Amino acid sequence: MGGGYRLPDYRRSAFKYNIIELNTALKPHAALHLLRRYEKVIYLDPDTFAFSSLRPLFDDLDRHDFLLSPHALSPFEDDRRPDDIDLLRFGAYNLGFFAVRATDAGRAVLAWWDRRCQKDCWYEPSLGLGVDQKWMDLAPAYFGGVHIVRHPGVNVAFWNLHERTIARDADGLWTINATHPLIFAHFSSFDEQDETAVAGKQTRFAAGSRADFTLVRQSYAAALARSAQGIAAPSADYGYNRMSDGSMISPALRRFYAAQADGRFADVVDPFDAAGPVGAFARRYRLFSKQARPDKHVDFKAEAQFGKQKAILDMGFRMALKALGADRYYMLMRYLAHYSSILKQGELLK
Repeated sequence: MGGGYRLPDYRRSAFKYNIIELNTALKPHAALHLLRRYEKVIYLDPDTFAFSSLRPLFDDLDRHDFLLSPHALSPFEDDRRPDDIDLLRFGAYNLGFFAVRATDAGRAVLAWWDRRCQKDCWYEPSLGLGVDQKWMDLAPAYFGGVHIVRHPGVNVAFWNLHERTIARDADGLWTINATHPLIFAHFSSFDEQDETAVAGKQTRFAAGSRADFTLVRQSYAAALARSAQGIAAPSADYGYNRMSDGSMISPALRRFYAAQADGRFADVVDPFDAAGPVGAFARRYRLFSKQARPDKHVDFKAEAQFGKQKAILDMGFRMALKALGADRYYMLMRYLAHYSSILKQGELLK
């Protein structure tokens, strides 16, 4: 990344954020820089694929300053996931897409979003934070130039397939609900191994149940294969996963550092320095990781993998309920929901 696009205190941001948080924190910052050269900027996640022209979105920017795409345009009425509660947790809008015009209003949205992402681009659903995405729930209320794109061919993905059917017309053009062109699809949680799978982070559609989605998925997979020809596979190790001496940074260390970044570590320029204060702190409290991929994300479907640990926790909670009584146990659970984030445990390790 060019120096002009870097976040202020970039090394500190790269330490406190994990790979997803850091990458998403950069989006509004980079867009602000792009608006210095371009009149209109459209952002698409790297796992999106355009099936027709983006012209309708550029045309929308002639009339509006900022574009957002909702995850879905209608409610979920079954008991599968994602559901309405998931959208309350992770955001009404999917920030795998946004578009902005070089107006004072458009820049104002980006500048506000950039400030929030530099400080609080956390994946912490218990705190109401969902990296860059959840912040944008506030944008339509805060800024008058924000437009919600309701075109059903925009951002087609597992989270809105309950309301969208994909087809190909007589001219070979992809359509949605036989009324709109498919502009771009978003292959979030893409499964390279199972060509019939819709996505991993959902329970609504079993593998093979959406033949229409499988067809566009095949087009995307073929494009990926063509693009990958002659490209060497990169190292699996994230570049900001290690201290200067090779010690692996744990997610817990990132959070404990962030919780004290403006206090104990306020004067630390490079937290990756193993000989510095952060390295000493990590050694004192044994906060380095022994895992090869400490940054690997765990989604809601992984709960079944922790049956034994959950049973131990349940035993402890039963003992707490018996010892505290119903009223104090209820208050304890309310407090734990808040305190469960390490970001709230800055005084734990002094």
